[in-house]
Amino acid sequence: MVLLSGDTYFKTFYPMSDYITGEDDEMTENDTNRAQRIEADTVKSESGAPTLEDRSHSSSERPESAVRSEQMKMAPKLLHKLKQKLALLSDSSGNIPLDEAVLDALPEGTQAQFAVSYGVSAWSFTAKITAVDSTGKPTSFFLKYVAGDLGKPQLEGEFVGMSALYNLASDFVPKPIAWGKLSDQTLATYFLITEFKHFMPVLPDAVKLGAKLAAMHLKSAWPNGKFGFHIQTYDGARIQYVGWEDSWTSFFSKLLAEAYRQDVETNGIWPELHTAYGRVQSHLLPRLIGALEADGRKVTPMLIHGDLWDGNIGVEADTGEPWIFDCAAYYAHNEMELGIWRAERHQMRAKAYRREYLRHCEPSEPEEEWDDRNLLYSAKTNFMLSAIFPGSPARRS
Repeated sequence: MVLLSGDTYFKTFYPMSDYITGEDDEMTENDTNRAQRIEADTVKSESGAPTLEDRSHSSSERPESAVRSEQMKMAPKLLHKLKQKLALLSDSSGNIPLDEAVLDALPEGTQAQFAVSYGVSAWSFTAKITAVDSTGKPTSFFLKYVAGDLGKPQLEGEFVGMSALYNLASDFVPKPIAWGKLSDQTLATYFLITEFKHFMPVLPDAVKLGAKLAAMHLKSAWPNGKFGFHIQTYDGARIQYVGWEDSWTSFFSKLLAEAYRQDVETNGIWPELHTAYGRVQSHLLPRLIGALEADGRKVTPMLIHGDLWDGNIGVEADTGEPWIFDCAAYYAHNEMELGIWRAERHQMRAKAYRREYLRHCEPSEPEEEWDDRNLLYSAKTNFMLSAIFPGSPARRS
């Protein structure tokens, strides 16, 4: 079985019930107590980190937020219409016609033979293109369609992000081929083409994954750079904050603020959560994340995948090697990459994955607070999932 769509992998192999039970085998004390412990330490300290007001993220600074929110709301309806149209255009064998723009975007000399729907995606239509290359050798490509105005920034961001990651680790990231808009204006759809990989429905080897991920991060290190990305990228179908910041504390505060804003937009205000979130921004975050940049310390920006849960990691059938895809890339503190592995719904939460990564990338100082930072970093992915799926158990995590 071949899967290149993260949400396809999620639905096929990991039922939701598997994602909302169990306790982290690495936790040594109650997470709530630890948060309270650090907050108490915060009250006693004078970190000098930016205040909540300094880091506020008003709606006036997001002039496109309302437009993009509407685009995200329309996405499921547009995807449904797209799938209906493609079904009508398919032949009796299930082959779908390929748009001229897609054919023109394939590598020079490639002859497409046929394309079939491949997998089930929550916010895109995915397919496999079977072809022969310029030498007559069989080859395949992965094709993704996103309908409506959301498709342009979403797939452009994914293409640019995947290209940057591919340039760092071509043995770890499938090669992005092209992205663009279909010439058939009645479909109002954008496309992304990547190299196709034949994956097995298994979790990656922790040793191999840890070594490859760490090598990619270290190669991307930008000692005098900034945090963020030069083009908008998306966490699934949701926009995320990627504006350039000199300080990791400032960037993470805004990243978390945007994720929380979208959660509230979807689910409404939960008073207890709202109070806790305010304390995180005003006390916990400046103390815990600010410590990374205190006393002469500095966080080096590294390019991360940004959405590296088990559904966006595949194991190649022929080699057993891990590959990563469906990125939400930006320059960050490299430890941010592992925050998503903390989520109880993901099978990457096994401590072996974090341990193997840390064999190659040691924790930042203060090292003893690595696990606390990891817990806080996981909040972003929980807010984003809650924003995508109203009523998700992730909001209580």
